[in-house]
Amino acid sequence: MDKGADIAVIGGGLVGLASALALRERGLDVVLCDPGEARARTSYGNAGVVSRGSILPMASPALWGKLPSYLRNADSALRLDYAHLPRILPYLAHFMARARESRWREAAAALVPLTTAGYAAHERLAVKAGTTDRLARTGWIKAYRTDAAFAGAALERDILERHGVSFTILDGDALREREPALVRRYAKAMILTETGSVREPGRLVEACETLFEKLGGRRLRGSVTRLSPEAEGWTIAYEGGTLRAKQVVIAAGVASGTLTRSLGYRFAVAAERGYHRHYKLHPDSPPLSCPVLDTGAASIIAPMGPDRVRVLSGVELNARHAPPNHAQIEAASREASETLRLGGPIDNEPWLGSRPATPDGMPVIGLAPRHKGLIFAFGHGHIGLSTGPITGEIVADLATGRSPVVPIAPFAPQRLLGFPRLL
Repeated sequence: MDKGADIAVIGGGLVGLASALALRERGLDVVLCDPGEARARTSYGNAGVVSRGSILPMASPALWGKLPSYLRNADSALRLDYAHLPRILPYLAHFMARARESRWREAAAALVPLTTAGYAAHERLAVKAGTTDRLARTGWIKAYRTDAAFAGAALERDILERHGVSFTILDGDALREREPALVRRYAKAMILTETGSVREPGRLVEACETLFEKLGGRRLRGSVTRLSPEAEGWTIAYEGGTLRAKQVVIAAGVASGTLTRSLGYRFAVAAERGYHRHYKLHPDSPPLSCPVLDTGAASIIAPMGPDRVRVLSGVELNARHAPPNHAQIEAASREASETLRLGGPIDNEPWLGSRPATPDGMPVIGLAPRHKGLIFAFGHGHIGLSTGPITGEIVADLATGRSPVVPIAPFAPQRLLGFPRLL
């Protein structure tokens, strides 16, 4: 790897891979830097949802009413490790400041152009990677156990409707008719009809890796330890050597903070840990057609094939490398066993991954303010898979001096700088 490159992309998740592919298609000599730990990537372990409606950040106005239960770790939506609390206090302060209606609406307006472009970008990528059989407009379901819970989500529906996001409301009987696999009784459900899903997202990542190599992209297996700006570009130190590149893209998810700090950028970003486990469906159960968010359990069940599902937990705020705590995924699995007719677990141990989350729920996409030839593309939180391919196209635009295909001013790095603690 002593040969120089036009551009180095640090990070092998879907955002990094999509960026590397888009840059290679523009004719640039691209090196993808990645430790090669496929199961550790958030792209491997998510629900596979590709939704135009993913425009509402976690910092919602409803958070204030739930705060007492969150602080007691009494709500399965969130688990907080108090030993980690001092490290993320600046993040939490910024997060709480965003939890009001005006800010929620502001974020939705900023995100809707990005999420609107998401599915078409996935289609383009699927055609190139040969994975069109894994992508479909299945819709996705938000299910409410009580009428009161449904009524409490009225603001969400108002914002979605204001931005033209299509959805249908079903009562319990209509939901059962649409999804006969569901045995739990729900009062109401919202079906986001424009939403698509990717079956087995890890397979999509593998296909993108194969495509990148087929297009002549080069891979560097190993963790990047240091970035050094030079007169004519960058020197990238990694485990085993160095690489020179004219430009660098940091798309390393939660690991991005370490690299940006070494260059003097301190972002308010936290690691949102999440768990999943796969289960067989009972042989007599109909298949589940699309992902389902059970709002009462704060967990998602997503089909990964005709006879198996992925159960996903709520959010855990903890140090990225802290030992796993399976309390949330065990609770989610118990709830799932009363929602579907499940067989036994397929995995020996639950999967654990970390989402790079920003307090305002929007990614960091843009040129670094103090370094030439440095591009940031991380912090996508819960929409990394959904918006990964379109982010890759935006990165390629920035690297080649074009106007981004989607407005990115709201995602500017400058908005999150200046905080003393990170990740």
